[in-house]
Amino acid sequence: MRDVSQTFSQWAPIYRNRGFWPRPVKPSTKSPPMPRWQLPDSEHGDAVLDSWVRKYGANGIGLVMGSPIGDGTTLGAFDVDRDEYHELAKVLLRNPTCGRVGQKGAVYFVRVSPAVHGNPGFRVEGDAGKKWGKVAECLFSKKFCVIPPTIHPMTNVPYRWIGTPLHDMDLLQLPLIGE
Repeated sequence: MRDVSQTFSQWAPIYRNRGFWPRPVKPSTKSPPMPRWQLPDSEHGDAVLDSWVRKYGANGIGLVMGSPIGDGTTLGAFDVDRDEYHELAKVLLRNPTCGRVGQKGAVYFVRVSPAVHGNPGFRVEGDAGKKWGKVAECLFSKKFCVIPPTIHPMTNVPYRWIGTPLHDMDLLQLPLIGE
């Protein structure tokens, strides 16, 4: 088992080697500590990426969505914010095999077709007109998704994987969005 206290320094090279764009997570948040984090790794350069590992090694880890997968698609995530929609999301995504959970809901990792643009959200009204607001969000391009074993800022417990961890996943087995 890896040391959670050195999450970014241990996991960033593994995810980078898989072609993902890892970023450190600012303590007690769900966001990166640096500006321009949305840019692809190629626009930062190796020296900058290596400096992040040294400077933020003890931080949590997340991924910028939009990294190329190799079949013309990109990495995305379908973020279900309410537990009531968790099972529906699994059906719509045809029982996805890679996701993560934190405090509530779940995030499922997907492949995104080049035909898909933007990052749509889904809002609904609950029982008796109760407004729930956004129940799901598509994290498809230049969005950030915190991944295990980062500590969740509200629960102080690490995020955990559902099914196969993303770093072990055959990415072509991720659900395809947009075709």
